Amino acid sequence: MQTQKTLNKKENQSVIWWIGWILLTIGSFFVAAFFWTPVIAKHVGSVRETKASILWVAAVFGSWLVALIPLIIFMYRKVDKAYEDARIRREKMAGRFQSTLIEKSKRTLSGELSSKLKTWPETIPGGHLVNAVLKNGRRIPNVFVAEGNEILGIYNAKELDFEGKDISDLEPADLSKASFLATNWTRLDGVLSPD
Repeated sequence: MQTQKTLNKKENQSVIWWIGWILLTIGSFFVAAFFWTPVIAKHVGSVRETKASILWVAAVFGSWLVALIPLIIFMYRKVDKAYEDARIRREKMAGRFQSTLIEKSKRTLSGELSSKLKTWPETIPGGHLVNAVLKNGRRIPNVFVAEGNEILGIYNAKELDFEGKDISDLEPADLSKASFLATNWTRLDGVLSPD
């Protein structure tokens, strides 16, 4: 996991690269001007004359643009890498689920419900996606139960506001309408999302 200190260091390095690139761009213009001014003055005449000034502009800007080509390529690669790193960070952030630690005893289903659930086909290996019906009649959609007895996750809820003993029945979740975002899942065993 990248720490804030590491991210700040990378941002500072990016700023330093941009400042360096700007200084090299400006500096390369002055190098071209300082090189061509005496050469043109010696071989053509004063740069205040029309013919010499046109040649001076062509020589200085031409050599400056030629000198900028490697700088532009280099900075394009740096910018491209920065965008790629930002895209990867966004994707990692989008794939993170929330996590909270709820005591396992509060997340465990009754033996009867566990036996019932174990007869159903698994939604994914080792787990079932179900709707829980509480004893007070409330329905909790999209509850993930691991190994047939442990409530491990819940969708669109920040916390578990019921316990396993409060569940009177389970129903298979309707997967035909399922469209889940990782960020909307809350894992209940305290395990954090990997980087």
